[in-house]
Amino acid sequence: MSNTLESIARLAGVSRGTVSRVINNQPGVKPQVRERVQHVIAETGYVPNPQARSLAGGRTENLGVVVFGNNPLFLTHHIFFEVLQGIQSHSTLNAYDLLLFSNRSDRDQEYWKRIGDKRKVDGLIIMGEHIREEYLQYYYDRDIPFVLVGKRLIDKFPVHCVTSDYRRGVYEGTRHLLSQGIRRIVILRGLLNTYHENERFAGFAQALEEADIDLDISLVLNGQADKATAYSEMQRLLASGARFDGVFAGNDLMAFGAIEAMRERGLQVPGDVGVVGYDDIQAAQYFAPPLTSVRQDKLRMGQEATQLLMKLLNGELDRSVSCDVMIESKLVVRESSIRGR
Repeated sequence: MSNTLESIARLAGVSRGTVSRVINNQPGVKPQVRERVQHVIAETGYVPNPQARSLAGGRTENLGVVVFGNNPLFLTHHIFFEVLQGIQSHSTLNAYDLLLFSNRSDRDQEYWKRIGDKRKVDGLIIMGEHIREEYLQYYYDRDIPFVLVGKRLIDKFPVHCVTSDYRRGVYEGTRHLLSQGIRRIVILRGLLNTYHENERFAGFAQALEEADIDLDISLVLNGQADKATAYSEMQRLLASGARFDGVFAGNDLMAFGAIEAMRERGLQVPGDVGVVGYDDIQAAQYFAPPLTSVRQDKLRMGQEATQLLMKLLNGELDRSVSCDVMIESKLVVRESSIRGR
């Protein structure tokens, strides 16, 4: 027997109208009641009639996921697909479908406007390296709620962001290298002049300062968040005769590139140089040696972004006030940073 609004209401111990408001993401329902109804819907597999929902709430029942990235092959990116999994799990719980918007060809520079103009979505979750302020201003002016995965510093209008605690993560990773007796640490930076990269560098500098170690600018490399670039930068550094015994890479891919360059020069990791990466992608634990890395909880970032967007859609958050959700990072210690091996 298929479930109905009435049967869901009985199971949740609420009225039919309350179930209808939850399904249509309307205000006037206490958070704990909304959560209970959503749990019953998920448990029973109840699927509301989309035509009825659209007429009742005037909504599309779609959430948009937008990626503004450097690489047209963004779907293979180690961060994207884990964040997307978190988004998917919570959009399903709220009976929403996902629409994916991604980079277009150079001949189609205005597609980001059509996302807002066509109004196929009720809200947007936005991620990627190339999020321009004009894009966000456009969505804000058209009253389309959006949440950013990764913080942006914008003063002209309020933004809602979900981000990792980059500063703390790099601070802990650098302290770990220092605890191994490592003192001359190379830092491979990612995309410069971004919030997350500035926070990472601040955490690195703080750890060195507390250890009474001067920051050596010659050991600061621009890896551009790219494995090949990090490989080339490390080759250049090694050719210069620079001395170092540790590397902190702003992402795991740069760590992989740096280790490859050092191996070609006969350096052993971790015997000669201890290495820590960032992100803890799936390949990190299978690398040789297994890579110590600061883990971003990418699944939770997607879940929190969706929850934040649902609160905006349900009127549970003030859209005129910026809001940040900070996700803690965790240092995962493996062989690449342990000295004496």
